[in-house]
Amino acid sequence: MNEKGARAIANRFAICPHDYQQRVEQGFGLLAAAAKSISEAIEDDLNQWFRGCL
Repeated sequence: MNEKGARAIANRFAICPHDYQQRVEQGFGLLAAAAKSISEAIEDDLNQWFRGCL
């Protein structure tokens, strides 16, 4: 199984972040588009998710 298959399976879990697969793909897009480090991209995504929970 590759990362795309794993994301698709995880996206169907009963308890899963909203739009999980889309968010993961968006995070990878940020890495490619802005040449950010992995930790910066993850931190940005988590901050966006957290603000959405408030």
